[in-house]
Amino acid sequence: MNKDYYQILGVDRSANESDIKKAYRKLSKEYHPDLNPNNKEAEEKFKSIAEAYSVLSDKEKKINYDRFGTADGRTNPFGGMNMDDIFSSFYGNMKYGRNMKGGDIRINVKLTLEEMYNGVQKKIIYRKLSKCEPCIGRGGETISCVTCNGIGVVNNIQNTPFGKIQTTTHCPNCSGSGQIITKKCGICSGNGVSQQEIPFEFDLPRGVMDGEMLRVFGMGNSVRNGVEGDLLINIIEIPHEKFKRVGLDIHQKINLTYKDLVLGNDSVEIDTIDNKIRFKIHPGTKIGTMLRVPNKGFIRENLNGDMLLEIWLDIPTNIDEEEKEKINLLKI
Repeated sequence: MNKDYYQILGVDRSANESDIKKAYRKLSKEYHPDLNPNNKEAEEKFKSIAEAYSVLSDKEKKINYDRFGTADGRTNPFGGMNMDDIFSSFYGNMKYGRNMKGGDIRINVKLTLEEMYNGVQKKIIYRKLSKCEPCIGRGGETISCVTCNGIGVVNNIQNTPFGKIQTTTHCPNCSGSGQIITKKCGICSGNGVSQQEIPFEFDLPRGVMDGEMLRVFGMGNSVRNGVEGDLLINIIEIPHEKFKRVGLDIHQKINLTYKDLVLGNDSVEIDTIDNKIRFKIHPGTKIGTMLRVPNKGFIRENLNGDMLLEIWLDIPTNIDEEEKEKINLLKI
């Protein structure tokens, strides 16, 4: 699973270069191996802190990580996770204060069975709310909210029959942003975001399933003084004219002649998704028989499905008189 470098350093995604450096210095000093001799846990923590800082302190790596979840910018949204983790349920739309999260965006991507079998790179263009560049998503000139002291949340104390209960809610004065706009941005009119068309390329591995959902962190809608939501890509399988997938197996119906069924055939040519193969039909094969061709189905996480052949009789509709006479001579 991808590491959350912001969480490792204890900063949120809106942290600037100074905040990141300050957090790194503090944590690296606390967990430095020289100050924690023979402490394996501290050593591993120190390595994670150094790795996180090496990415977040590098401008290009940080941009790649924020957009694609990897420092090198490779658009592999699966990030080494297994398929169950990749398409797991996603979390809520916002957190308190400055960690407010923009809305997620859901789109459908239709794939042919061949694309799902081989894996494919897709390029899409979608519309999203992006941070306004002139005001850096702040909405204009701002000052800290006096109600919440720039924190974005306020504490309320209520008297109940069980005693006093304290609750924490978004600050009503700044809507949880911690900032009050004193002069609105002329481009976004104080919203901090604007609609944009975003091109995005991503790789799908072979064996992806219909109905599975891919989550791409930080590619959803932006929100003023907050972090981006996620892009949720729903996989839809386009029905195939010949093949039908059931799990990792691929089904197809093949029509054989009466002669093939009765006498057998050592070399019947059939189609698979990626090529053609020769298959043996034994004498006396019955209609409706299901034959299995091993390892000609879908491949997923080192598992390999089969090709299942459902046998049907190919009945000719246009026959001449000579052919009719030959059929009538048959005693079976």
